[in-house]
Amino acid sequence: MPDGTAAPAADPSAADIRAAAALAGRGVAATTAMIRDLHVAIARRAFTASGPPATPARLLHDTISTSVYTTVGVAARVAATAAGVAAAARAAADPSYRPLVERPRGNVALGALNGAWGDWLDRTNSPLALSMSAHYDREDPQLTGDVSVWLHGLCETDVAWRLGAADHYGDPHSTHGSRLHDEYGLTPVYVRYNTGLHISANGRSLDELLTDLVAGWPTPVKRLTLVGHSMGGLVIRSAAAQGCEKDSPWVPLVKRVVYLGSPHLGAPLEVGAAHATRALRRLAETKPLADALASRSVGIKDLRYGDLLEADWAEVADPDGVRDEPSNCAPLLDGADHYFIGATLGARHDTRVARIVGDALVPFASASGTGRTRKLGLDVERGRHLGGLHHFDLLNHPRVYAVLREWLARE
Repeated sequence: MPDGTAAPAADPSAADIRAAAALAGRGVAATTAMIRDLHVAIARRAFTASGPPATPARLLHDTISTSVYTTVGVAARVAATAAGVAAAARAAADPSYRPLVERPRGNVALGALNGAWGDWLDRTNSPLALSMSAHYDREDPQLTGDVSVWLHGLCETDVAWRLGAADHYGDPHSTHGSRLHDEYGLTPVYVRYNTGLHISANGRSLDELLTDLVAGWPTPVKRLTLVGHSMGGLVIRSAAAQGCEKDSPWVPLVKRVVYLGSPHLGAPLEVGAAHATRALRRLAETKPLADALASRSVGIKDLRYGDLLEADWAEVADPDGVRDEPSNCAPLLDGADHYFIGATLGARHDTRVARIVGDALVPFASASGTGRTRKLGLDVERGRHLGGLHHFDLLNHPRVYAVLREWLARE
């Protein structure tokens, strides 16, 4: 995947190294604090059961244990910060230094980190927070007006589209987009973004990015094809809804939208996470675990019911609280053909196990927008079920490409 990019230049001070080390120290300190709170809560129940005679022992125990845990946490943060400063200084002096996001493992790690806590990284202006950017080969002499835009899913980056490329195609850089470019002239643009932000916020950023992309494209854009994996499909729908309200110039250019395992009606794992958080809050001994689980990003929490717009979540006081499933879905973009692929681990999608497990993350009913309470309105004739594949196979598997080729080669 060529990497001409609209992203800002890397920080020559190697601030990402310093931030990564500081974050590691913060993680150790947070884990230590959680263990402290668990320890104190369990001990308090035991001392309470022993009655007033145990009060002096309880006070002594709490003082000593709190001091020890606090010392360990502070020491971890100080040591990690110092190590980060030293490592950043060495990296900044090395002319061959590459930012973490430009390294294969660093890119994967940042994608996962932004998915899990990207909203916090953004609020704290961390150098580790990803911003939305478009990546394509600016030197390609065959940049056409037929443009395909690819949005990855939760905890991923644009590099995720290469998954399994070497095994499937003998080329580690081969993607659905690059093959469609070589065979049919669709120019691929890969979008990287912070998946820990609200889907509505990423939809707003995508609306702005596509507006700028169309305005600055070297040749008039005649057709846009948007392809989203998992959360990426929801971001596309959010951007379309917001772009329609603003009459954004890119909206009428969208002729085809493809959703690959997108949880249009929500994701059961996030429903389960919300239930688990509420259950763990009920006891003092498990409340620290509830707090840790509740720290997951708002992007993840949006997947509970597929919240696309700010209005979907703005009045929700507690994202983990009891909440009814919405009664409707944001409408699909008019004027475009909408396609979807849903995968299941088993051969069929209509078995009891398949309805629960789906592709390991997204059930077929959610990927196809056909739930008991809500129906998105995707045309079943433009949908495809692929059995025997998991959620991440959708990124670059030959069986998926065969379907995309069938759909997107059409004029």
